[in-house]
Amino acid sequence: MKGDKLLIVDFHALLHRSRNALAKATGGLTTSDGRSTTGTYGFTNNLLSIIDIERPSHVVVCYDAGGNWRKEASSDYKANRVRPIGEEAERFNFEAKLVLDEILPAMGIETVGIRGYEADDAIYTLSKDAVDFNEIVILTCDQDILQCVTERVRVLLFNSAKKVRMMGIPEVQEKWGVLPPHIALVKALSGDSSDNITGIRGIGPKTASQIVIDSYGVLDKVLKHPKVENHKAIVEANIVLIKPTYVTELESTNFSDYALGNGIIEDVQSAFASLEFNVLSKRLEKIGEVLKLKSHAKV
Repeated sequence: MKGDKLLIVDFHALLHRSRNALAKATGGLTTSDGRSTTGTYGFTNNLLSIIDIERPSHVVVCYDAGGNWRKEASSDYKANRVRPIGEEAERFNFEAKLVLDEILPAMGIETVGIRGYEADDAIYTLSKDAVDFNEIVILTCDQDILQCVTERVRVLLFNSAKKVRMMGIPEVQEKWGVLPPHIALVKALSGDSSDNITGIRGIGPKTASQIVIDSYGVLDKVLKHPKVENHKAIVEANIVLIKPTYVTELESTNFSDYALGNGIIEDVQSAFASLEFNVLSKRLEKIGEVLKLKSHAKV
Protein backbone atom coordinates (compact mmCIF):
# COMPACT_ATOMS: atom_id res chain seq x y z
CA MET A 1 0.00 0.00 0.00
CA LYS A 2 3.06 2.27 0.00
CA GLY A 3 2.23 5.34 -2.05
CA ASP A 4 -1.53 4.81 -1.73
CA LYS A 5 -3.96 7.40 -0.41
CA LEU A 6 -6.54 6.73 2.32
CA LEU A 7 -9.70 8.83 2.71
CA ILE A 8 -11.37 8.60 6.13
CA VAL A 9 -14.88 10.06 6.31
CA ASP A 10 -16.60 11.38 9.45
CA PHE A 11 -20.09 10.05 8.71
CA HIS A 12 -22.46 11.85 11.08
CA ALA A 13 -20.63 15.17 10.84
CA LEU A 14 -20.86 15.16 7.05
CA LEU A 15 -24.42 13.81 7.04
CA HIS A 16 -25.66 16.55 9.39
CA ARG A 17 -23.92 19.32 7.44
CA SER A 18 -24.97 18.00 4.03
CA ARG A 19 -28.56 17.48 5.15
CA ASN A 20 -28.92 20.91 6.73
CA ALA A 21 -27.38 22.69 3.75
CA LEU A 22 -29.55 20.87 1.21
CA ALA A 23 -32.70 21.32 3.30
CA LYS A 24 -32.02 25.06 3.44
CA ALA A 25 -31.44 25.23 -0.32
CA THR A 26 -34.33 23.00 -1.44
CA GLY A 27 -36.75 22.70 1.46
CA GLY A 28 -35.95 18.99 1.61
CA LEU A 29 -36.05 16.04 -0.77
CA THR A 30 -38.50 13.12 -0.81
CA THR A 31 -39.19 10.26 -3.18
CA SER A 32 -42.52 10.01 -4.99
CA ASP A 33 -43.70 7.56 -2.32
CA GLY A 34 -42.81 9.96 0.51
CA ARG A 35 -39.42 8.70 1.74
CA SER A 36 -37.13 11.43 3.05
CA THR A 37 -33.79 11.52 1.19
CA THR A 38 -32.35 14.97 1.90
CA GLY A 39 -29.43 13.72 3.98
CA THR A 40 -28.95 10.58 1.92
CA TYR A 41 -28.61 12.54 -1.32
CA GLY A 42 -26.57 15.36 0.20
CA PHE A 43 -24.07 13.00 1.80
CA THR A 44 -23.77 10.80 -1.29
CA ASN A 45 -23.30 13.74 -3.64
CA ASN A 46 -20.68 15.39 -1.43
CA LEU A 47 -18.79 12.15 -0.85
CA LEU A 48 -18.65 11.37 -4.57
CA SER A 49 -17.42 14.89 -5.33
CA ILE A 50 -14.61 14.60 -2.79
CA ILE A 51 -13.58 11.15 -4.02
CA ASP A 52 -13.53 12.52 -7.57
CA ILE A 53 -11.30 15.42 -6.53
CA GLU A 54 -8.98 13.58 -4.14
CA ARG A 55 -8.85 10.25 -6.04
CA PRO A 56 -8.00 8.06 -3.03
CA SER A 57 -7.08 4.41 -3.47
CA HIS A 58 -8.85 3.46 -0.22
CA VAL A 59 -11.94 4.84 1.56
CA VAL A 60 -13.51 4.10 4.95
CA VAL A 61 -16.48 5.80 6.65
CA CYS A 62 -16.50 6.08 10.47
CA TYR A 63 -19.76 6.52 12.39
CA ASP A 64 -21.04 6.76 15.98
CA ALA A 65 -22.30 3.28 16.86
CA GLY A 66 -24.05 4.27 20.10
CA GLY A 67 -22.92 4.60 23.68
CA ASN A 68 -20.30 7.17 24.65
CA TRP A 69 -17.79 6.80 27.45
CA ARG A 70 -17.34 10.59 27.58
CA LYS A 71 -21.01 11.15 28.41
CA GLU A 72 -20.69 8.52 31.13
CA ALA A 73 -17.66 10.37 32.50
CA SER A 74 -19.34 13.80 32.36
CA SER A 75 -23.08 14.48 32.28
CA ASP A 76 -22.35 17.96 30.91
CA TYR A 77 -20.50 16.68 27.85
CA LYS A 78 -22.41 17.76 24.71
CA ALA A 79 -25.49 18.36 26.89
CA ASN A 80 -26.09 21.59 24.94
CA ARG A 81 -26.47 19.81 21.58
CA VAL A 82 -29.88 20.23 19.94
CA ARG A 83 -30.80 16.83 18.55
CA PRO A 84 -33.67 15.88 16.24
CA ILE A 85 -36.79 14.65 18.02
CA GLY A 86 -40.06 13.05 16.91
CA GLU A 87 -40.62 12.85 13.18
CA GLU A 88 -37.45 14.80 12.45
CA ALA A 89 -35.39 12.22 14.36
CA GLU A 90 -37.14 9.41 12.50
CA ARG A 91 -36.34 11.02 9.16
CA PHE A 92 -32.70 11.58 10.08
CA ASN A 93 -32.24 8.02 11.33
CA PHE A 94 -33.97 6.66 8.23
CA GLU A 95 -31.65 8.64 5.96
CA ALA A 96 -28.56 7.57 7.91
CA LYS A 97 -29.62 3.94 7.65
CA LEU A 98 -30.10 4.27 3.88
CA VAL A 99 -26.52 5.47 3.50
CA LEU A 100 -24.97 2.90 5.84
CA ASP A 101 -27.04 -0.11 4.74
CA GLU A 102 -27.66 0.54 1.04
CA ILE A 103 -25.58 3.28 -0.60
CA LEU A 104 -22.14 2.58 0.86
CA PRO A 105 -22.34 -1.25 0.54
CA ALA A 106 -23.38 -0.87 -3.12
CA MET A 107 -20.36 1.35 -3.67
CA GLY A 108 -18.10 -1.17 -1.93
CA ILE A 109 -17.14 1.32 0.79
CA GLU A 110 -16.57 -0.16 4.27
CA THR A 111 -17.85 1.43 7.48
CA VAL A 112 -16.45 1.39 11.02
CA GLY A 113 -18.34 2.06 14.24
CA ILE A 114 -17.31 0.86 17.71
CA ARG A 115 -19.98 1.06 20.40
CA GLY A 116 -18.92 3.16 23.37
CA TYR A 117 -16.55 5.31 21.29
CA GLU A 118 -17.11 8.34 19.11
CA ALA A 119 -16.33 8.34 15.40
CA ASP A 120 -13.49 10.75 16.29
CA ASP A 121 -11.77 7.97 18.22
CA ALA A 122 -12.04 5.52 15.33
CA ILE A 123 -10.77 8.18 12.91
CA TYR A 124 -7.80 8.95 15.17
CA THR A 125 -6.95 5.27 15.57
CA LEU A 126 -7.14 4.49 11.86
CA SER A 127 -5.11 7.57 10.91
CA LYS A 128 -2.44 6.57 13.45
CA ASP A 129 -2.28 2.93 12.34
CA ALA A 130 -2.37 3.51 8.57
CA VAL A 131 1.42 3.57 8.44
CA ASP A 132 1.70 2.05 4.96
CA PHE A 133 -0.10 4.92 3.24
CA ASN A 134 1.80 7.77 1.69
CA GLU A 135 -1.09 10.16 2.32
CA ILE A 136 -4.17 10.21 4.55
CA VAL A 137 -7.04 12.69 4.18
CA ILE A 138 -9.83 12.98 6.74
CA LEU A 139 -13.12 14.49 5.57
CA THR A 140 -15.05 16.13 8.40
CA CYS A 141 -16.86 19.23 9.65
CA ASP A 142 -15.46 18.80 13.19
CA GLN A 143 -12.44 20.88 14.19
CA ASP A 144 -11.59 18.41 16.96
CA ILE A 145 -10.29 16.15 14.18
CA LEU A 146 -7.51 18.67 13.51
CA GLN A 147 -5.70 16.97 16.41
CA CYS A 148 -5.02 14.10 13.99
CA VAL A 149 -2.98 16.22 11.58
CA THR A 150 0.63 15.13 11.00
CA GLU A 151 3.11 15.34 8.14
CA ARG A 152 1.16 12.54 6.39
CA VAL A 153 -2.35 13.24 7.70
CA ARG A 154 -4.37 16.24 6.54
CA VAL A 155 -7.95 17.23 7.28
CA LEU A 156 -10.37 18.37 4.60
CA LEU A 157 -12.54 20.63 6.72
CA PHE A 158 -16.05 20.96 5.32
CA ASN A 159 -17.28 24.40 6.41
CA SER A 160 -20.42 24.66 4.30
CA ALA A 161 -22.19 23.06 1.36
CA LYS A 162 -19.72 24.60 -1.08
CA LYS A 163 -16.63 25.41 0.98
CA VAL A 164 -13.86 23.08 2.13
CA ARG A 165 -10.32 23.78 3.25
CA MET A 166 -7.41 21.38 3.38
CA MET A 167 -5.73 21.66 6.76
CA GLY A 168 -2.14 20.58 7.22
CA ILE A 169 0.26 21.52 10.00
CA PRO A 170 0.84 25.13 8.73
CA GLU A 171 -2.92 25.76 8.41
CA VAL A 172 -3.58 24.38 11.90
CA GLN A 173 -0.85 26.58 13.36
CA GLU A 174 -2.27 29.59 11.52
CA LYS A 175 -5.74 28.95 12.95
CA TRP A 176 -4.90 27.77 16.46
CA GLY A 177 -1.44 29.19 17.07
CA VAL A 178 -0.18 25.78 18.19
CA LEU A 179 0.73 22.39 16.74
CA PRO A 180 -2.12 19.88 16.17
CA PRO A 181 -1.42 17.73 19.28
CA HIS A 182 -1.62 20.85 21.46
CA ILE A 183 -5.15 21.86 20.39
CA ALA A 184 -6.53 19.78 23.27
CA LEU A 185 -4.50 21.85 25.76
CA VAL A 186 -5.82 25.10 24.29
CA LYS A 187 -9.41 23.88 24.50
CA ALA A 188 -8.88 22.48 28.00
CA LEU A 189 -7.86 25.94 29.17
CA SER A 190 -10.33 28.08 27.23
CA GLY A 191 -13.23 25.61 27.03
CA ASP A 192 -15.19 24.34 24.05
CA SER A 193 -18.75 25.65 23.77
CA SER A 194 -19.65 23.21 20.98
CA ASP A 195 -19.10 20.27 23.34
CA ASN A 196 -20.31 22.13 26.45
CA ILE A 197 -16.87 22.01 28.08
CA THR A 198 -16.15 24.86 30.49
CA GLY A 199 -12.62 26.20 30.68
CA ILE A 200 -10.91 28.54 33.12
CA ARG A 201 -12.75 31.79 33.59
CA GLY A 202 -10.87 34.68 32.02
CA ILE A 203 -8.82 32.55 29.66
CA GLY A 204 -9.83 32.76 26.00
CA PRO A 205 -8.33 30.91 23.02
CA LYS A 206 -5.57 33.49 22.39
CA THR A 207 -4.41 33.51 26.01
CA ALA A 208 -4.67 29.74 26.14
CA SER A 209 -2.54 29.40 22.99
CA GLN A 210 0.13 31.66 24.47
CA ILE A 211 0.19 29.70 27.71
CA VAL A 212 0.63 26.47 25.76
CA ILE A 213 3.40 27.99 23.62
CA ASP A 214 5.20 29.37 26.70
CA SER A 215 4.94 25.91 28.27
CA TYR A 216 6.25 24.17 25.14
CA GLY A 217 3.05 22.14 24.91
CA VAL A 218 3.94 20.16 28.05
CA LEU A 219 0.94 19.49 30.31
CA ASP A 220 2.94 19.59 33.56
CA LYS A 221 4.36 22.98 32.64
CA VAL A 222 0.91 24.27 31.66
CA LEU A 223 -0.49 23.20 35.02
CA LYS A 224 2.24 25.18 36.82
CA HIS A 225 1.43 28.40 34.96
CA PRO A 226 0.26 31.17 37.38
CA LYS A 227 -3.11 31.47 35.63
CA VAL A 228 -3.67 27.71 35.68
CA GLU A 229 -2.17 26.32 38.89
CA ASN A 230 -5.37 26.84 40.90
CA HIS A 231 -7.50 25.14 38.26
CA LYS A 232 -5.57 21.90 37.67
CA ALA A 233 -8.57 19.63 38.20
CA ILE A 234 -10.61 21.43 35.53
CA VAL A 235 -7.83 21.24 32.95
CA GLU A 236 -7.03 17.58 33.64
CA ALA A 237 -10.71 16.60 33.40
CA ASN A 238 -11.14 18.58 30.18
CA ILE A 239 -8.09 17.00 28.55
CA VAL A 240 -9.57 13.53 29.05
CA LEU A 241 -12.77 14.55 27.24
CA ILE A 242 -11.11 16.47 24.41
CA LYS A 243 -8.22 14.22 23.36
CA PRO A 244 -9.10 11.38 20.97
CA THR A 245 -8.88 7.87 22.38
CA TYR A 246 -7.01 4.99 20.76
CA VAL A 247 -9.51 2.17 20.10
CA THR A 248 -7.77 -1.13 20.77
CA GLU A 249 -10.56 -3.03 18.99
CA LEU A 250 -9.19 -1.63 15.73
CA GLU A 251 -5.59 -2.76 16.24
CA SER A 252 -5.93 -5.66 13.79
CA THR A 253 -7.49 -3.56 11.00
CA ASN A 254 -6.81 -4.90 7.51
CA PHE A 255 -6.57 -1.72 5.45
CA SER A 256 -6.74 -3.64 2.19
CA ASP A 257 -10.47 -4.08 2.95
CA TYR A 258 -10.89 -0.35 2.30
CA ALA A 259 -9.55 -0.42 -1.27
CA LEU A 260 -11.91 0.99 -3.88
CA GLY A 261 -13.08 -1.47 -6.50
CA ASN A 262 -15.36 -3.72 -4.45
CA GLY A 263 -18.63 -2.05 -5.47
CA ILE A 264 -21.02 -3.28 -8.15
CA ILE A 265 -22.26 -0.76 -10.71
CA GLU A 266 -25.66 -2.48 -11.09
CA ASP A 267 -26.17 -2.29 -7.31
CA VAL A 268 -25.38 1.43 -7.31
CA GLN A 269 -27.70 1.95 -10.28
CA SER A 270 -30.49 0.07 -8.47
CA ALA A 271 -30.02 2.07 -5.26
CA PHE A 272 -30.00 5.39 -7.12
CA ALA A 273 -33.12 4.41 -9.08
CA SER A 274 -34.97 3.33 -5.92
CA LEU A 275 -34.15 6.61 -4.18
CA GLU A 276 -34.84 8.62 -7.35
CA PHE A 277 -31.36 10.12 -7.51
CA ASN A 278 -31.92 11.04 -11.13
CA VAL A 279 -29.01 13.50 -11.44
CA LEU A 280 -26.56 11.01 -9.95
CA SER A 281 -27.95 8.24 -12.17
CA LYS A 282 -27.06 10.31 -15.24
CA ARG A 283 -23.47 10.51 -13.94
CA LEU A 284 -23.25 6.79 -13.27
CA GLU A 285 -20.57 6.11 -15.87
CA LYS A 286 -18.26 8.74 -14.35
CA ILE A 287 -19.14 7.56 -10.82
CA GLY A 288 -18.31 4.01 -11.81
CA GLU A 289 -14.91 5.15 -13.02
CA VAL A 290 -14.19 7.15 -9.86
CA LEU A 291 -15.22 4.29 -7.52
CA LYS A 292 -13.67 1.60 -9.76
CA LEU A 293 -17.00 -0.22 -9.77
CA LYS A 294 -17.28 -3.72 -11.22
CA SER A 295 -20.15 -5.18 -13.21
CA HIS A 296 -22.11 -8.30 -12.23
CA ALA A 297 -21.31 -9.59 -15.70
CA LYS A 298 -17.59 -9.55 -14.92
CA VAL A 299 -17.68 -10.78 -11.32
